[in-house]
Amino acid sequence: MSEELGNSIVEEFTQSLLIEKHASNATREVYGREAACFISYLQENDLDYATITTPELKDYLVWRANSGKKLATTTLSRVITVLRSFFSYLQNERIREDDPTELLPKNKEPKRLPETIDYDAVQKILGVIEVSTDIGYRDRTIFELIYSCGLRVSECANLRLNRYYSTEKRIVVLGKGSKERMIPVGDVAAAYLSTYISSVRPRMLGKEKCPYLFVSQEKKVITREEIWHRLKHYCELAGVNIKVHTLRHSFATHMLQNGADLRSVQELLGHSDIRTTEIYEHVNTDDLFKAFEKAHPSEKK
Repeated sequence: MSEELGNSIVEEFTQSLLIEKHASNATREVYGREAACFISYLQENDLDYATITTPELKDYLVWRANSGKKLATTTLSRVITVLRSFFSYLQNERIREDDPTELLPKNKEPKRLPETIDYDAVQKILGVIEVSTDIGYRDRTIFELIYSCGLRVSECANLRLNRYYSTEKRIVVLGKGSKERMIPVGDVAAAYLSTYISSVRPRMLGKEKCPYLFVSQEKKVITREEIWHRLKHYCELAGVNIKVHTLRHSFATHMLQNGADLRSVQELLGHSDIRTTEIYEHVNTDDLFKAFEKAHPSEKK
């Protein structure tokens, strides 16, 4: 197999993830890297994706598990998931008729409880952010919003200015699978947003224009990586070790602890797969806002 053909099949595979499954850029990057690793192995061992057998795939998994730093169970599980997706693509494209991954062991990952912190720890992190500077005020607004709405970091970074409705105090985010959902914004986060949009953001942009809500010092849309780095900095100051996604998990946990029903929280989070909870039921939008106002700690008077 030529290097050109290998690169081409990986590119076409990742493109299919966007077109057919509406996969996010982050997902396509992960799948693309893993597919490229597999193709490289095939080339080095004189194998071909069109003819590789299940025993040969198992040999690859053994090699992959022990190449460099030994892989964690969850990482190896992801490798198998990518292989299944890749060979499903090959079948759909009629490049091969069979699926050699069918006889691979089922990659069931052990269930892990999400990492959360209590409300006081959230406030401790938010409290160390210096809001006297434009960057600090922007950062406080970002993390208030993520916690207030249970956002994924990508949803926050990709949030557009015109998708915040200040009068109604609601945002519309684009979640996984390009699915939109409307989320109420709490009074605390809304207050920060008001000042950020009216004063801080215009100063940061100057004469430049940007359609996204949160902007960087370079007057462009802020990246997920920058949000990660900013939180890491504040966590070090606060003495609390968490990731951005922990704020999302904590949002859900605190809502449930304060009386919100499970289906409302799932709707707010944008979860479509609720196999680990109750059967999914659509929740009326007004009920979502009532559940939010009743249960979110920041809304308690």
